[in-house]
Amino acid sequence: SITRDVTWGIPVPAEIDSEMTGKTLYVWPDSLIAPISFTKVALDKQGRGKELEKFWKDPEARIFQFLGQDNVYFYVLMQGAMWLGVNDHYTMTDVFSVFHLMVDGEKMSKSRGNFYSGDQLTEEMGYDPDQVRYFLSTLGIAEKPSNFDFNTFKERNKFLAGPMNASIEKPISAVHSKFDGKVPEGNLLEKVEKETMKIVQLYVKNMEKGDHITLLGQIENYARLVNGLFVQYKPHDDRAEIQGRKDALYSCFYILKNLMIMLHPFVPQTMERVRQSLHLPESVFSIDELGTAIPAGHAIGEKKQYFAAVEGVSSEAE
Repeated sequence: SITRDVTWGIPVPAEIDSEMTGKTLYVWPDSLIAPISFTKVALDKQGRGKELEKFWKDPEARIFQFLGQDNVYFYVLMQGAMWLGVNDHYTMTDVFSVFHLMVDGEKMSKSRGNFYSGDQLTEEMGYDPDQVRYFLSTLGIAEKPSNFDFNTFKERNKFLAGPMNASIEKPISAVHSKFDGKVPEGNLLEKVEKETMKIVQLYVKNMEKGDHITLLGQIENYARLVNGLFVQYKPHDDRAEIQGRKDALYSCFYILKNLMIMLHPFVPQTMERVRQSLHLPESVFSIDELGTAIPAGHAIGEKKQYFAAVEGVSSEAE
């Protein structure tokens, strides 16, 4: 509901709808300024409290706010009015409205009791937070009401535990077993370079639009390049031609670095473990790092557990 019978709200004109007589449009004012407060708390915890105005008052900044569709009236109208009324150069450039999450065809609702909490999914059911984040990102909830279907959820987790984990683990295993744990001196394969240019352009475009469902499908295809290079060039097999093996493994680490950066907003905990295995600094998650290679001779750390294991799925499986 966007109206209530509270007396302190803005009266809804009766000529709009006779059934709205006596109702008012309202919003809790403190919720409108909450994003600023949240930003301040987060920056203070990082020792960066002085950067608050950089986030909110820089005329070149883009501020993206994500809302449920029920809140569009409140935030777009009333938050905008408050921002203008304060007249202190606060910026709000983009508002993304998302549709309702459904269960068995019905809107998730606390009053109906047909909802899952984060604690239920992670603590009671044992799912990793990144498994939940990734699945929600594939639902296209910015475009349409979407169903939280457990069978589909489990299938996505099988993909992450299988082919996606394989694309991360295979280069790390091969570099330790065959190349003394260091990225080999190789050349970037032309196909990999072309596919990377395409995916980076798509990434920038779709992240700005919030089109995650299309983007993640393309990122998954990009990850499959690693498995394809292992089939073709066999960098883990001493019987294959050596320069081809070096070029393929060098290209695999190039893919892996780009993959890690692009997936970080969706599965941050998992990609942090990848970063540690690759022995790269935290600054590597900058979008400016996309399309830059891990240099030959760079030492790679040990393989870790990346996406959570799923019963009956091997991470080395296609």
